[in-house]
Amino acid sequence: MQNPLSRARTTARRTLMVVSAKGGVGKSTVTMNLAAALTARGLKVGIFDADLHAPNIPALLGIRQKNRLTEGRSAAAMFAVEARPDSLDMRPLPAVQRYGMGVMSLGLFVGEAQAITPDAAEVGNLIAMLLHRVDWGGADLLLIDMPPGTGEPLNTLIKQRLIDAALVVALRENLSHLDNGRLIGLLRKKYVPILGVVENMTHVICPNCGEKIDLYPAPAAEQAVYRDAPILGELPFHPHLIRQNRVGKPIPLADPESPAAKALLALADAVSERMQITPAAPPLDEDDCVDCP
Repeated sequence: MQNPLSRARTTARRTLMVVSAKGGVGKSTVTMNLAAALTARGLKVGIFDADLHAPNIPALLGIRQKNRLTEGRSAAAMFAVEARPDSLDMRPLPAVQRYGMGVMSLGLFVGEAQAITPDAAEVGNLIAMLLHRVDWGGADLLLIDMPPGTGEPLNTLIKQRLIDAALVVALRENLSHLDNGRLIGLLRKKYVPILGVVENMTHVICPNCGEKIDLYPAPAAEQAVYRDAPILGELPFHPHLIRQNRVGKPIPLADPESPAAKALLALADAVSERMQITPAAPPLDEDDCVDCP
């Protein structure tokens, strides 16, 4: 029997992983808000949370999971990596719908205070297996929110050719650039196309006078590590980010006229253009078929 992990990649048309070698740069927040901006532009978008140890996408979207996995229903039992691949449960899982976007995360299966600690060698296959199982309903673009670093599941997803391109998130801060240099070197070695760089929390806008206040001193455009990788966006810090895990509403929906929302929509346009994605045409209704007999 064919190994189910070697079947077609995903049911989404294109995949873009959002990556950063350094934690704490707001990668999950960028992923979620970019997905909302792409949705606002008419694309059908999915979000896959590939972080096994800190699956935060559900919480950012206001989805709370209080129920813990029991010992008889452990993560290993749900997504077992076994010697016989034909024994794996690969039935399709429907993506959870939130604000017009499809969402899947291990955080939907475990309690929000519960840690999952599989063997290190299994991490990549666990995440890849979950990704393979999700029915994205023919999404135009699937955003994959990756954990920080250059380990798993990054290497497994690349090896299984599940990635079309990578979007690198950076702060204008030297340690962020230093770590991203290692990540970019790995991506280039593995021939993963780098779509570009998005700078997060670059500045704040004074609500009283409108003055732009820069937060970090080292723009990505001045860093050699990002050579040949265009800067696709500069996202300002927005007060809504502080309330995100309580409100659960993306900035393009919560404050569509804000500078942050406009920056996200501009980023969505840049991503769509560089990935050459347009909304899939809806099915033709019989009443619209002018040439039908």
